[in-house]
Amino acid sequence: MNGIRNKKKKRFWKPAAAVFLTLYLATMGLATLLVKQKFEEDYIRTFEQVATSIHRKATDQEDSMAESEEFTGEDKRREYYRCLVNEYFWSTTNPQLNIAVAVYDKEQNLLANSYDAIGDMMYMANTAGINVGPFNLDDYLTFKQKEELAEHCWKERQSTENYTLPGKYRFLIRISSDGKELYDIFVQELTWEEGEEANEKQYKNPLTGEMVTHASVGLMVDYATGKEYGTERIFHVTDSKILWEWANPDISKEERENGEVQDAGLVFPYITSYERWHRWSSSKYLHSFPNPGEFFGEAETAEAAEAEYPSIYSEREGLLFRCKYKLKVEFVDDPYVYMEIRMEERPWSDAFEYMKYLYLAGLLLTVLCVFVVSHTFEQTYARQMALEETRRDITNAMAHELKTPLGIIRNFAENLIEHNMEEKRDYYLTQIIGQTEEMDSLVREMIEISKLDDSEELALKKETVSFGELIREEMKKFEPMIDEKNIQVQYQEDADFLVEGDREYLGKAVWNLISNAVEYNVPDGRILVRTEAGKCVIENTGKTMEEEQLLHAFDLFYTGNKSRGKKEKHMGIGLFLVKKILGLHGMGVMIENTEEGIRVTVKHLK
Repeated sequence: MNGIRNKKKKRFWKPAAAVFLTLYLATMGLATLLVKQKFEEDYIRTFEQVATSIHRKATDQEDSMAESEEFTGEDKRREYYRCLVNEYFWSTTNPQLNIAVAVYDKEQNLLANSYDAIGDMMYMANTAGINVGPFNLDDYLTFKQKEELAEHCWKERQSTENYTLPGKYRFLIRISSDGKELYDIFVQELTWEEGEEANEKQYKNPLTGEMVTHASVGLMVDYATGKEYGTERIFHVTDSKILWEWANPDISKEERENGEVQDAGLVFPYITSYERWHRWSSSKYLHSFPNPGEFFGEAETAEAAEAEYPSIYSEREGLLFRCKYKLKVEFVDDPYVYMEIRMEERPWSDAFEYMKYLYLAGLLLTVLCVFVVSHTFEQTYARQMALEETRRDITNAMAHELKTPLGIIRNFAENLIEHNMEEKRDYYLTQIIGQTEEMDSLVREMIEISKLDDSEELALKKETVSFGELIREEMKKFEPMIDEKNIQVQYQEDADFLVEGDREYLGKAVWNLISNAVEYNVPDGRILVRTEAGKCVIENTGKTMEEEQLLHAFDLFYTGNKSRGKKEKHMGIGLFLVKKILGLHGMGVMIENTEEGIRVTVKHLK
């Protein structure tokens, strides 16, 4: 039977999960789309602002470079172009916006573009009078080698801890005597020791041969006021080792021995995080600038494109932006140059990053809703199934219980028809009426049970009821039977047992308890009623119950006897009603044997 019920049991969590998951995906998808569109709008404004800023800086840089005496000739020209393509790195802090810049001459030849570089970051003469310009790493390293070098650069930024510790890594290059050729790249790991005595210690760098004394960090200077702040910490180098190196395969051993080792700076755009640099450096769009002669498309020269292209214009292809400027350059041979700015946006990535916590919160809320809804439906379904099972049991029990009195009535009626005996006529009619009254009583009890089963629609009155007083009232209804059996009734009131509930229904429960205590008592027996705060105990003398009877005493129609005679009181009906009524009032009932008979305990449930 239980197997059949389990097969019929509904699994509400599956449809609930499907509905809420669909709603969750639709809601999150729509929200993400709206956020993505908002980011796209912001990107357009940001790109326009960045492009305008770069154009303004290019103009300012031209004026500054024209007045500068540090550079002359080709160096000044190259430095200006380098500044044009490198000024953009800090133009935007949005982690999803990556920009690249290129400069072309009037013949549409590429003069400079954004790149990963190593060397002196300006074309300035070092102590030996050598101009060591930044070397484009794309001309020397594979992308894999660039990744390894960039990873060390990122670790170096992390190791300084906001400039309170000296750098853990040092980047060096070996170059030709004229500073034009790159021979080697080294990543050197330094071991530092903190202490004031560092001023007196020196370490000879085996790679450069220089003597390293100490490093002072943590002490900052406000250059506007000259005020010092922070705590100075002194470190000195105790050891070093080469972690990574690259050697130019085109350089001979003799050339390498004549080379000079110099400190080198690194330029990895957007190295605020290794992942962001990698995304920038691996983008084909940001590095695939037009070949010579293709800057203006079908136009063969810049002059031929003037009518078609204004001096400043921008265009957009999907998630890719392109902006082109025409710049006049007075201090170099080029009368004007063209600068192209490209931006690659990632609105979906930005939207997902922005929404990730909302995704998690929405998912948790969805799971909670699935659990609550499915649990509620399962509880409702379980109640309906239990109610259906109870009603089915009641129908079966009613059919079984009514079968006996109906059989008796039929038997007496047939006897009246077949045997017209006047002396038994009244007896037969009396028995028929008695059986119909028993059937009527049984039907009324079933109606009462049906009402209690519809507990959601049952409106119970709320009033304070004294349980002890209620027992005394109901006990008076049994005084004829009590007197007939000479039963002694005793009351022991340690405290009043107060109950909030419907007095009428509570009276029915008490009536059934007293009915059992009187009916199953013995002649010259005793009933003891004891009340205390939160509990009431009714004890009666009489025959004790078997263990199975105690377990099933509150079951419907249970008598503990397989043969149900017509005059036997069905304890199962009365106690079933008692448990049902008390349960609706937040109370429980327990029945147990004593040395002299039966004890029933009624108390509040915690």
